[in-house]
Amino acid sequence: VLATDDRGRVILANPAARRILGYDPEARFHDLLPLFRSRSAREVIEAGMGGEVIQGREVEVAGRVALASSRPLPAGGLILVLHDLTELRRLETVRRDFVANASHELKTPLTSIAGYAETLLGDDPPPELRRKFLETILANALRMQTLVDDQLDLARIESGKWQPLTAPVELAAAIREAWTPRQDMAEAGGVRFVVEVDPAVSTLTVDREALQQVLGNLFDNALRYTPRGGKIVARAEPAEGAVTIVVSDTGTGIGGEHLPRIFERYYRVDPARSREAGGTGLGLAIVKHLVESHGGTVTAESEVGVGTTIRCLFPR
Repeated sequence: VLATDDRGRVILANPAARRILGYDPEARFHDLLPLFRSRSAREVIEAGMGGEVIQGREVEVAGRVALASSRPLPAGGLILVLHDLTELRRLETVRRDFVANASHELKTPLTSIAGYAETLLGDDPPPELRRKFLETILANALRMQTLVDDQLDLARIESGKWQPLTAPVELAAAIREAWTPRQDMAEAGGVRFVVEVDPAVSTLTVDREALQQVLGNLFDNALRYTPRGGKIVARAEPAEGAVTIVVSDTGTGIGGEHLPRIFERYYRVDPARSREAGGTGLGLAIVKHLVESHGGTVTAESEVGVGTTIRCLFPR
């Protein structure tokens, strides 16, 4: 909320106005109009100073989106009220992107299933070809099931209803347990796996199932992008008041322009390769939410052609 006198000088500004406009709590305002650089906001102010009542017009204020209303005061000047809509608009964008991305992710396997099913119904292919078609249909159906399962997991975690059930877990055993289902694939691809657990952090109080899901998703990503002859290392090391679990690989790496977004749902650095390898685009989003549910943080470091390192910090 801002108020001016009849000459357009600010005589009142509440803390929210000062925060949005970037003014210190004790700083003195001068004229109102120079505080706003966007044309839309200046038009609202000029109209209000001219005696018009403006109700609910969307404007840009200091790089943020706001709903502006102004009303002239009886003695001259105006009252300007701004409702900050920035977060609401961001959430609307996230929702639109989510619907578009989820639809796209489901459309690809659905199209494949429909195409092969129509072929089987319309023709009578030889047994070998029929089996190949059925295997493709099954693979795409399982892909959709994995996608829906991951999305349900993410929705459950984000809802706030899921709470970690913590208990002491032996980290070396937990890491190897999460790796076991992926061991054959790694050996077939010529990828070496190494576990390094600092004796000072041999155990961690954590939700065991959540830790398995975190490690599983990180291992899947590392395997997906590590070429033959590469190496994946899982480490546990002490940090101040915390334990850091690190998964690093010698894979293709991630460009710096992608790093800030890799924990967003459905964001893919290499969409074609990720889908071909069975990725849903939700793994790192699930990792982030599970670690944060324990009060921890997740960070990523990467260099193209060198590899990627994901650090999950769990408070002790």
